[in-house]
Amino acid sequence: MAIPSNKPQNRILLVGGIIFALLAGVVVFIAVSKSSSTPPAQPETPVVVAETAITAGSQLSAANLTTREYLNIDLPTNYYTTTTQVVGKTLPVPVSAGTPITEQLLQATTGSGGTSTLTTPTSQLPIAKNDVALAIPAHGATPDTTVDQMTVGYYILAGDQIDIIGDLGGSTSTSHQLQYVFQDIPVVAVGYPAATTTTPSGGTATTTAAPALSAPNYFVVEMTRAQAEEMTALLTGDYTAVAGGNPALVLKYVLRPTSEYGTTNSTGDFVPKIENISGPDTTIPPATDQPVTPQSLSGAFTNS
Repeated sequence: MAIPSNKPQNRILLVGGIIFALLAGVVVFIAVSKSSSTPPAQPETPVVVAETAITAGSQLSAANLTTREYLNIDLPTNYYTTTTQVVGKTLPVPVSAGTPITEQLLQATTGSGGTSTLTTPTSQLPIAKNDVALAIPAHGATPDTTVDQMTVGYYILAGDQIDIIGDLGGSTSTSHQLQYVFQDIPVVAVGYPAATTTTPSGGTATTTAAPALSAPNYFVVEMTRAQAEEMTALLTGDYTAVAGGNPALVLKYVLRPTSEYGTTNSTGDFVPKIENISGPDTTIPPATDQPVTPQSLSGAFTNS
C-alpha cells in the first residue's frame, strides 16, 4: 500500500513559521522604536524635607522628617540626602510640610522680637561686597497686598531670593504700568511678631507666645545702594509723575526657585541671575520686560 505524501502539510508548517517569524520581528521592531523614542529619565536625588509642619525651636526627629526625590536641576542649595544627617538638630524657625531642610534653615537664629536671620560666626548679616541691607514691610495697604498674599503664603524665609513686582504708576488716575521692578534679591532676615505681655487691671501679667507659624512683619533684603534708593521711593508711594496721577507702588514679592539663585563671585560681589520675561525657560538672554498697562492688559485677553 502506498504511503501518503506529507509535503503539503510541511509546506503549510513552513509558511506558518515564516509568518510567525515576521510577526515577531514586527513586534520587536515596534517595541524597540517606542523605547528609543522615549526620552531618558531625568536624574533625581533624594532631599530631606519636613514630613509635617514644624514649629520654631523643635528638635528634628525621624517622625517629622522624610525624603523626597528632586530633579537634579531643581535641587535646593545646601540640601541633605538622609534624615540621619539632621535628626537631633534644632530648627530655629517654623517650616511647613514639604519644606527642604537646608543648611540655611539650620543656621538661622531667633533673636529678640522673634527675628530669624541667617548668621555668620560673628552674628553679622551676610551682606555681599558693595551691597546694603534694607528692611521692607511684609505687607501693603490694599486687600491684595496682605501679608499672606505678599509673602507667598509665609513661604519666604531667610536665605531665599525673591523678585519684586511693582506698579510704576502713570500720569492719570487710571494709568498703571505693572513690571518686575527688581529681580533676584536675597532675603537675609525675616522678622516675626514677638511674644506679647498683657497686664489686666489689678491682675497678674500673662505672656502669650507668638504663633508657631506666624505672619512675618518685615524682610531684610540685600540690594545695591541704587536699588535701595529706588525701593525706598516705591515704598513711600510719594512719587507720582504728574499731579493727579497714580504713584509707583510695590505690589508683590515673588519667590524664585533655587535653580535661579544668583551667586557671590570671587571678589565678594553678589551677581544676580536675571530672567527674561519672554522666551523659553531654558534660556536667559539679556533681560527685557515690557510694562503691563491697562491697554496691553485689555488686549492680552481679547478674543482673536
